[in-house]
Amino acid sequence: MSPKPNGNSLDSKIEYAGALPNQDAVAAPAGPPLPLTSTFGNPTPAGMFAFAGTMLLMALYNLGAGGVHVSNVLVGMLVFAGGIAQFMVAMWEIARGNTLFATCFLSFSTFWLSYAAVLIPSFGVMEAYKDAPEELPKALGLYLFVWFITIFLHLPAVIGKSHMFTVLLSFASLAVLMLSCGMYTQIKTLSIVGNSLLLVVCSLAYYIGLAGLLASDPGSAFTLPLF
Repeated sequence: MSPKPNGNSLDSKIEYAGALPNQDAVAAPAGPPLPLTSTFGNPTPAGMFAFAGTMLLMALYNLGAGGVHVSNVLVGMLVFAGGIAQFMVAMWEIARGNTLFATCFLSFSTFWLSYAAVLIPSFGVMEAYKDAPEELPKALGLYLFVWFITIFLHLPAVIGKSHMFTVLLSFASLAVLMLSCGMYTQIKTLSIVGNSLLLVVCSLAYYIGLAGLLASDPGSAFTLPLF
């Protein structure tokens, strides 16, 4: 004699609202798929902090803060904070559908990584100019001028959308232009002006990052306005 099925048996029938489903009924045609709801957080604060920290350290070294003239410690910041972290933020922004911020962070991540390649000995960039050292300042000046153009072309996309980002990119463009001219002409005053402007850019980036972080957390004790 076979055992009687109980309520916990896998053979027992599953009831739907007290009745068995009609297996002979024709299934209704499937409608369009429901849109996926994004659960991504806001990556902008992380990107702004990485951007500000990398630029601040570079400006301090270039201004000779603390008597430091060998700036190899900067390479770690260039690769990991300026490069990899901002690249990840850019991909995050793309997933959120934010093309503007994705483009900005991706552009700056490539800038930091390319600058790190100049300083890393295994890339051989500095070594290539050992027989023509007078060409190195001009090469770096042209390199920075190309990045001035790249940064400046981001401005039309933010004008009228965010006053803070407009000011930040304006100062960043001017700073890189001064650095480019200072490097190319070897006029130290221009380099000092450019690095001093970078300190302004860092302050704006830290402010935007903190304001975004506070705004993203409903439990924040206070918030900062973004204009």
